[in-house]
Amino acid sequence: MAFLAPLFLAGLAVLALPILLHLQKNKPKQTMPFSSLMFLEASPLVTKRRARLQDLILLLLRCLALILLVLAFARPFLPAPKTPTENTDGAVLNVLLIDTSASMRGEPMERALAEAEKIIADVAEKDWIAVGTFSGKFQPLLSAARARELASSERKPAALAALATVSAGWEGTVLDSALLATVASIDEGLPSKIHLIGDFQKDQAIERLTSEVWPATVQVIPYPISSEGPWTNVGLTILANTDEDIRVRLVNSEGSEKSEFVLKWSGVDSLQNVSVPPGESAVFEAPEGVSSEGEVRLSGDDFAFDNSAHWAAKVRPLARIWYPDDVSAADPNESLYFLARAMNSTPDYEVEIVSDFPKPDPALAITGGPSSEESITKLSEFITQGGTALLSLEDNGSAQTLARLLEKEPAPITEVNLDPHTRFGEINFESPVFAPFADARYSDFSSILIWKYRTLPPALTEQGTAVASFASGDPAWLVYPLGQGTLHVLTTTWRPSDGQIALTTKFPPLLHSLLTRAADAVGEGGPIFVGDSIPFPAEVSTITLPDGKEVAASSVVSAESPGIYRAGKTALAVQLDPNEFDLTALSRKELSALGLPLKEFGDAALLAEIAEKQSNADQEREQKWGWWLILAAAVFFLAETIYAAVSGRRPNLART
Repeated sequence: MAFLAPLFLAGLAVLALPILLHLQKNKPKQTMPFSSLMFLEASPLVTKRRARLQDLILLLLRCLALILLVLAFARPFLPAPKTPTENTDGAVLNVLLIDTSASMRGEPMERALAEAEKIIADVAEKDWIAVGTFSGKFQPLLSAARARELASSERKPAALAALATVSAGWEGTVLDSALLATVASIDEGLPSKIHLIGDFQKDQAIERLTSEVWPATVQVIPYPISSEGPWTNVGLTILANTDEDIRVRLVNSEGSEKSEFVLKWSGVDSLQNVSVPPGESAVFEAPEGVSSEGEVRLSGDDFAFDNSAHWAAKVRPLARIWYPDDVSAADPNESLYFLARAMNSTPDYEVEIVSDFPKPDPALAITGGPSSEESITKLSEFITQGGTALLSLEDNGSAQTLARLLEKEPAPITEVNLDPHTRFGEINFESPVFAPFADARYSDFSSILIWKYRTLPPALTEQGTAVASFASGDPAWLVYPLGQGTLHVLTTTWRPSDGQIALTTKFPPLLHSLLTRAADAVGEGGPIFVGDSIPFPAEVSTITLPDGKEVAASSVVSAESPGIYRAGKTALAVQLDPNEFDLTALSRKELSALGLPLKEFGDAALLAEIAEKQSNADQEREQKWGWWLILAAAVFFLAETIYAAVSGRRPNLART
C-alpha cells in the first residue's frame, strides 16, 4: 500500500483526543436520596484518580472512524508492478514533428530539415528519436514504438534516414490533429519532447488544442521557421467556376509589406494591376477575353507556392431518376407526363428520367408501383442499399408494392373521394423534404386542392413517420427507413384526376428538394481543394493529372496537387487551401494561450519523477480506495452515534 498524500497521515495524532476523553471520569447523571447521616462519624474525603478506560466499544468505533478518515485523505493505492515498457534509465523520447504543408515548400522546408538535423545531433545517446510529418493528417515516418526497439547506435542513423524522405506537399495545415495523434502514439507516462518544426500559421486548425488536457510528461518545443526581414505573400482562389463569371479572391497576409500586385490571365495579353492591403482580401473579376479554361498567375510577392489558381468549364453533374412504371410520358393523364415537365435541368445539375435501371445507380427512384416482379425486386434492393425512392399511391397495386417493400402481408387501401375537396393540413417543416419551405413566404400549402387520396391500414403505417397530413388528419406524406435507404410515400398522386399538386408552383421545388437530398453530387458546385475527393463519374477509368500524367481512376483517392484534372471531356479545377495563404506566425504567447505544454521540465531524472507521480495519480483515481474509506468512516461514525445514544439511556448512579 502506498499513499499519494502521505503528510495527511500525521492526522493520526488526533486519536489521542477520544482516548483522553474516555480516561476522564464521567460526571454522575443521576442521584439517589439517602437518610440522614448526622449520627455517623465524619471521615475525611479521599480523592482517587480514575485511570481506567470506559466504554471500550464506543472508543473503538470512534478511533476506527478517525483512522479511516485520515487514510482516505492520504489517498492510498496499490502500486502496479513495474513493466518492461516503463522508463527506468532516465531516457527521453524525442519526437520530431515537421510541417509539410504547402506553405513550407521551397526554402522553408530546407531550413526545417536543417533544424531537424541539428536537433538529432544534439540528442543524448541514451534518448530515443521518432520522426513524423503533418499537413492534412499526421504521418509517422519512424514511430515511437519502433524508435524504442533500436539500439543506441542505430537511433540517429534511422532518424536521419527517415528525415531524408521528408518533402513538402500541397495540403493545408491541421496542427491540432497532428499534435493529438502524436501524443496518442506515445506510451503513457513516458517522458517525451515533441520538437514541433513549422511556420505556425495563424489560420491553421488549432481549435481542438484549447480544450485538451496534456500529460504531465509531455513537453512541446516549437521551432518557428519564419522569413528573415520584410516579406510579402498573397494567395489566390477562384470563386466562380463558370465561363461567364470568373472571379478570383486575393488574400494578403497580415505580416506583408506590399499591397500592389499584378495578375496575368490565360487568354489575355494585358496585365491586370490590383491592390490588396496587408491583412485584407479582395475579389477581382477576370477581364474580357479569358479562355474557358486556364490559369491566373500573380506576381509581386516573395512566395511562389500560392501564386496561381486554375479554372475549368463547369460540368454539371447528371442526376438520373428511375421511373420503372410502364406508362407513356406523352399521356397527360399519367404522372410521368407532369414529372418530365417538372424535373428540368438546373444550372447546378442535369436531370434525366430513365425507365431502365441505370448504371451507376440512379439518384432517385419515383414510381406509382412497378408492374413487373423484377422491377419491384430491383427497387427493394436499391432502397435497402442506401437509395431514396418516392412511391405515390395510385391504387391497390401501389399498396401491394408498399407491402412488398415493407415485407408485410398485402392489405387493401381505402380510396377517399372528396366533394368538393380537401387541403393539406399539418406539415413538419423540420423534415428534410419540406425544410426548403420553412420560410413563412413559402410555407402556405393551403391553395393546393385535393379531391382524391388513399388511406393505408395500420399494418402499413406503423413503420413510417407522417411528415405531412391532410386537413382531415389522414397522412399525406410518410417516410419509411428501409435498410440503409429511405422510402417516401405520397398517399395521393399529382395526376389531374387526384388533385392540383402538379399545377402548383410547389411541385417542382418539392421534387427537386427530394432529389438534391438523395444525390450526393447534385447541387455541390463549390470549389475543390487539395485533399478533397475528385467527383468524377463512377464510370471514369483513367484520369489525367495536372502534370499531364495519366493514371487509373481507382488509384486517385484525392487531389494531391492544385491544377486541372481531366477525365475524357470532363475537366475539374483543384484549388489550394486558402488557410495556407496567410504566413503570419503565431507568437509564443499565443501558443501558450492554446494550453500547449511549452515549459521546460529540466533533466531526465525530474522527467522520470514527474512520470512516476503521474502514474501514481492515475492508479489512485482508478482504484478509488479513498472513496471506499470515506464510506467506511461514515458507517463507523453512524454506528458510534447509535451506540452512544443507546448506552446513554442506561443510568449512571452516584452514591450520596
